[in-house]
Amino acid sequence: YGQFLNEIGRSPHHSCLLLLSWEQPTEIAILETENSHCKTLHLKGLDGSSTTELLTNRKLKDRERWIELIQRYSGNPLWLNIISATISDLFNGSVSKFLSYSSLFLGDIESLLDEHYLRLSETEKLVMIGLANQPGITEVCPNIENLSDSDYLKAVQSLKKRSLLEIEIENSNSILRLNPAIQEYFKNKNHH
Repeated sequence: YGQFLNEIGRSPHHSCLLLLSWEQPTEIAILETENSHCKTLHLKGLDGSSTTELLTNRKLKDRERWIELIQRYSGNPLWLNIISATISDLFNGSVSKFLSYSSLFLGDIESLLDEHYLRLSETEKLVMIGLANQPGITEVCPNIENLSDSDYLKAVQSLKKRSLLEIEIENSNSILRLNPAIQEYFKNKNHH
């Protein structure tokens, strides 16, 4: 696939290739620096009207709690569909009863995240578990025990490309953020 992406990105043509992926291939990252025709669009979760439609179709109750549910699962449509099925099955569609539990429930989302976890290097796993267990805001700075600065930064860069963490600018500082479901997943990995 890497060779194919290089050919498409470097050859003159009038075609358009749209690649949907959880993670950005290295070839695309390199092509973006060389070629103004190659772009990456990082998608965020669905907006309010789209998620409302999704939850309405699932016949969920307690509409006033939907925003909280959407935020917990970062507006991810696949995750919301999975959790909606759980809410219907276990709580007769009551979002309030589901949200009354203090911990964030992953259910079948966990098996999706397992696929990504298995492809991570040991260093990337250490960084994710370390970040998931840190309270509050975390700046981009090496602070994981027994990791060199270089290994830490390499892991953060790779994890960002894999969409497992986000880097946002806050008060001129680069801040690392994990969405709540991913944070919960890696907190649990620390206990296994």
